[in-house]
Formats: sequence, C-alpha cells, structure tokens
Amino acid sequence: MLGRQFYSTLNNLLSTTIAGTGGFNEHIQVSPVVLPERVFAQRTARLSILRAFFETTLQIFRGVIDGKYSPELSRLLLCDVPESYGIKFHQELPSEVWTIPHFFRTDEAPDGRIFEIQCPGSGWGDLQLLTNLYARHFKSEAISKYQPSELVAQEIVTLCGEAEPTVLHLLDNSSNPVSMRYLMATTQPPLHYWGYDKSVRNGKCHFVRSHSFFGLVAENLFKVRVQDVSKGLVRFDLPPILVFDQKAPLCLPFIEETRAQFPDEIRDSLVYSYPVSETGFLDHNGDWIDIDGFLKRPASQRKYFLKYAGCDVSRNWGSRSVFRLDDHSATVHLKAAAADAKRGRFWLIQPEISQKEFVTFFDNHTYDSNREKWTAKHSCFYGATSLIGIRTMHRNHFKVHGQEDTAVGIAIPSYSAGGDEP
Repeated sequence: MLGRQFYSTLNNLLSTTIAGTGGFNEHIQVSPVVLPERVFAQRTARLSILRAFFETTLQIFRGVIDGKYSPELSRLLLCDVPESYGIKFHQELPSEVWTIPHFFRTDEAPDGRIFEIQCPGSGWGDLQLLTNLYARHFKSEAISKYQPSELVAQEIVTLCGEAEPTVLHLLDNSSNPVSMRYLMATTQPPLHYWGYDKSVRNGKCHFVRSHSFFGLVAENLFKVRVQDVSKGLVRFDLPPILVFDQKAPLCLPFIEETRAQFPDEIRDSLVYSYPVSETGFLDHNGDWIDIDGFLKRPASQRKYFLKYAGCDVSRNWGSRSVFRLDDHSATVHLKAAAADAKRGRFWLIQPEISQKEFVTFFDNHTYDSNREKWTAKHSCFYGATSLIGIRTMHRNHFKVHGQEDTAVGIAIPSYSAGGDEP
C-alpha cells in the first residue's frame, strides 16, 4: 500500500536524520501541488515588496520608540509588552541591531493574498522532508532540482560571510521542533550548530535564530551577543525588535496615521487588517462600523476573523486567539476585544478570504487515499534574497495549521519539458 510506504519513508527519514521517535503526524498529500511557473515567479518577485513592508514597519516602530508618533499608535505597537522590554529597552539597543528579519513565512490564500507573516515561523524542515519523500516515488525535474535546505544554508553563508558559519538555533518556542530539527540536520554542513557539533562554542556563534522575541532576549548570552552584533561578529535572524513578533504591523498599511508611508503594492499583497477600538473599526470599504451595528448584521455579512494583535505569547501563539465572527460566539469575542482596547490590549479584524481546494491525501491512520474539498492555506518560505519554497495545507476547518487532521504537502513549478511530473 503506497500510503503505508509514504509514512514508513517519512518516519525512517526522521529517525535516521534527527534520532528520537518524533514521526510525521499529519495527513500526507499523495503528490506535490503543481503550480504554474508564473506563480513561482510572482511569489519570488514579491520578496522585495515584503522586505519593503518590513523596512517601513521598522522605521515606524523606531519613530514610536523615539516619541514621534501618536500615543494611540504607541499603545498599539507596544500592546502587552512588559515594562522591562518596552521603550527603554529598545532605546538602549545599538543601531546595528535594528534590522529586519532575514527569514520569514507567509500564510496566505491560494490566490496569494497574505493574512499573516511569521518571523521566522515553523515548518521549514517540511520542505526538505517532503521533497525527499516525493523524490523516492516520482521522477520529476522540479523535485530532483529542488533542495530547500541547501538554499537555506546558502542564505546563512552569504549573510554571515563565512564558508561554514556556526549557528545557535533556539527551539524553545518552535511550534514544530521535529520539523526544525530536520532542517538543522539537513543544513549541516556547511552550517554547524551549537549543541549538535562539539566543535561549536555557544559564545562564538555567527548566526542566532529564535522563534520568539521573548525567547531571544531571555537567552543567557543575549547581552553579549548584542555587543558582538555591534562588532560585526554576530547576526540575529529575528532581531530583538518587538514589532516583528506580533500581528499589529499588518494594520500599519491601512490605518490613517501610517497609511501614506506604504505603497499600494504592499496593500495589494496583504489582507485588509484594522485594529478594533472600544467603539468599532474602519471597514475595508472605508465605512466606520460600530460594534453593535456589526453584530446586528446577518451571519452572511459577518465573514471576518478577529485576531489578537499583541505580543503576549500565551495569546499570540499559532491560532490560539483567532475567532470567526459569523457564528454564535461573535458577540462574546468582539465585545471582549472592545473592552480590551479600552485598557490598551488590541485585536485586529480581517475580512475572511478562505478558499477551498480539492486535495488528495493519505490518511495518517488507515493509509487510505482520500479526496476532499477542504480549506487551503499556502505558505511561502523566504530567505533574505530568495523564495525557499511553498508548503500547502488543507483542513476541514476554518483554522488551517499543523494538526493531525491537516493534509500537508509542497508545491512545485510546472515545466513544459523534461521529467514526468507527479
């Protein structure tokens, strides 16, 4: 049975590469999703737009720290931050630390509209893991030439200016440590990780990766590493800049105070997002909507998501504080968000852009092949200079993430000649 062979292959790849008994728990797509080459070209070209979004966000946040923006914007971008990591902390950071993230992952609809950006996000190892799986079962030019872990390693080599950089990868806040450990295993060499290679000294790592602002700044050598950044000895992947570890920046291209600083091409790439105030929010059509007026709408006109916008990890992690507003719980959640706004804790609202696709997958319990029309999420994984790859997820739920009932795969470009595509 091919499905059983798939899971056996994946589990063997994991056990022989990273040791331990962590297996692949989700459903597996029976073959990669084949997308037109123009889609990959568009996603690649979009990198410059997203880096411009980060650069402008960084400038705005620095202005907030320097007191150049309104108190309202300051409250939005410093929502829920402990005082010890607020304005004074950021003021004391050297200018060399004020950078944008080098690696990040988008979560988006199949048509390319982005509803979240994670820096760096989890699941990076899935790209190489599933590539290795499909390479054993399909003859494909796209699969044979695709080596995502090699692309990640080369990005870090280039960033560090070292032929074999040493890396500290903090996994304490990764939502998928098995996947990230597979990435680490398949990028060394040329990378060498502290805790995996006995020749690597913790205090001498060239590149520091973390999945959380708070995990990064709580690391025992953080203050030493900040000094080393100033000397050009170390680079942070996710910088110790709070604004990049929350959803609030998604609102900046749309709110009145900062809208003019972003070009239309950035707004065209992102799903409309707006912070909920104690009285309401500005809808995507430019109308102000009060809370009670929104709740009086029929369910068909409440196709929106409510998402926690701040930095509290217990709320911001994964899809923990994401609610759909077209069901019976809308009143409770939206009223709570309005009350939170009154005391300085913010939520954002987004129009729902869910799209369903047919997906064929092997069941993770029966190994049978199934075909269903489920909600789709595509995730683009970016390095500093390139699109590393695209992962696909489908689930019979409005929240699509790495649960056991999610079908996971990768996307590859179609080619007009050469190889038998899946």
